[in-house]
Amino acid sequence: MKVIAIFYQGRKQHTAEAAAQIEPFLRRRGYEVRSVDIREEGEETPEGLLQGCELVIVLGGDGTILHAARLCAADGIPIVGVKYGRVGFLTELEPRDLPYELVHYLEKDDSVWVDTRTMLTATLDQEGQSETFLALNDIVIARGTWPRVVQVGIWIDDHFYSTTYADGVIVSTATGSTAYNLAVGGPLLHPQVQSMVLTPIAPHLASDRSLILHPDACVRLQIVTGSQSGVFSADGQLNREIRNGAMVTVQKSQYETRFLRRRPPTYFYQIINAKLRDDE
Repeated sequence: MKVIAIFYQGRKQHTAEAAAQIEPFLRRRGYEVRSVDIREEGEETPEGLLQGCELVIVLGGDGTILHAARLCAADGIPIVGVKYGRVGFLTELEPRDLPYELVHYLEKDDSVWVDTRTMLTATLDQEGQSETFLALNDIVIARGTWPRVVQVGIWIDDHFYSTTYADGVIVSTATGSTAYNLAVGGPLLHPQVQSMVLTPIAPHLASDRSLILHPDACVRLQIVTGSQSGVFSADGQLNREIRNGAMVTVQKSQYETRFLRRRPPTYFYQIINAKLRDDE
């Protein structure tokens, strides 16, 4: 029997109600359905839950989709996102579209294409300990609660690039270029671009600018925080306190996120234009 998982944000009652409505529809079509209530962003789902899944339907905002993306990447499970959040850069359908449009993705008719997105892998090394993270949007290292800049040394492909004095540094994918990177004035990249973007957060010097990197670049960041602690974050969901001298290595992951789409690739320009106008 074919398996489909539904991820929904249980803190929002309407997503739980939508999941309950979709389940019988899928079962009538012969699918085994596994519903997952993601109440804590970044919390790991028990192993085996996605085993055998051919599709994940995500009911929620971009944050819920980021969580789903990390879980689905290793098995290459495609995602269809349904917008129940505020922004919706990553979603494909509106809730009202579900009764009419979902069947196209289930049957994978000729109108459906796979939108493949680059992901990042990051290794955090500090105090003799090492931890590895996966991210679809971005990796961030930043100052802690004290309102003072930190020093970040930057190496690209083992070449020392610069030292920046700033609130922190973002390394984002093209997908993540519309997230924190956009908020601090970084450039927008079409989601099919595989390059990374290196962007300082509120740099002390105006000469510290964003840098678009080669897709296979390896970036190392070392933070000097002095007596305060700093923060490491993957996708804004997997967060760690970091100490003075912590080193973070970021590069393109072997894994990718796969979205099922019917909207054309040029829809990106439409949604960017609409979102930027909404913010004016």
